[in-house]
Amino acid sequence: MESCRRLAFVLVLGVVAALRAQEQPPPAAPSHEPAAQEQPSAAKLLAKYTPVAGTAKLGTVAEVKLGDGWQFLAGANGRRFLSDIGNRNPDASILGVAVPPDFEQSQMFAVYNYDDEGHVSDDEAPDYDQLLTDMKANAVEQSEELKKAGLGGVALLGWAEPPHYDRAQHKLYWAETLKFEDNDGLTLNYNVRVLGRRGHLVVKGVGGIEQLPLVAANCKQLLTVTDFVAGERYTDFDPNMDKVAAYGIGGLIAGAIAAKAGLFAKLLVLLKVAIKPIIAGVIVLGGVLAKVFGGRKKQQQTKPADAS
Repeated sequence: MESCRRLAFVLVLGVVAALRAQEQPPPAAPSHEPAAQEQPSAAKLLAKYTPVAGTAKLGTVAEVKLGDGWQFLAGANGRRFLSDIGNRNPDASILGVAVPPDFEQSQMFAVYNYDDEGHVSDDEAPDYDQLLTDMKANAVEQSEELKKAGLGGVALLGWAEPPHYDRAQHKLYWAETLKFEDNDGLTLNYNVRVLGRRGHLVVKGVGGIEQLPLVAANCKQLLTVTDFVAGERYTDFDPNMDKVAAYGIGGLIAGAIAAKAGLFAKLLVLLKVAIKPIIAGVIVLGGVLAKVFGGRKKQQQTKPADAS
């Protein structure tokens, strides 16, 4: 009797195996819908901000002629983008946000402002070494004010890239290495200025110090394609009509770090919500984009080398 039961059991297993061997799974229906775990691309993420390609207007005073793959989130769209990624009160003076072609990988972008404090004279030739010494001292003072307010301090460690002023083009760039006590690692503050008749454009990009080559390349590319329109150019300055700024090139550089304590405090408020800070309201994509693109990067890393 026991042998019969065993034989029956073996026969049942054989029938099940045969049936499974004959089963063919139905072909999957073609679908263009994203998989459940698929993350949105940069294009999808930016689409709601109405990105502009080609020539983008910077208010009524200037324009930027974007290269292939670059996009510009103009005016209110740029401010809404900054608000959505953590800057709760984007400055109303922000003219827009320039996004590079490698945005999805680099998470880097640049923010445009216009400062109308007057025509900046470039007659002086600053001593950049002494200027840095003074800026470090000012940063120490500001840091003490932050600590009194219950916030972490900040230190200016030095030039990530020394200042360079092109007198023929009236364009300036430099970069600073900052260390915020409430933030791990170092912060890169990359600065670009384009001088005009009645003020200057402020272009800012920030990232980890390890991103210096990338941020520098992108910012310098923007520098070459950003200009004031006719009537607002540096050479259009009329001393009989136009206001002159209270500072020159050295003051323009020092002013980016020797700011009032309130400005630093504003940056560190952003820091406390896990967004990397930069001067004058520009922020780098931090946790938000890490979540958005992190899954995509992990999937790409686990694909075979010959996968398409």
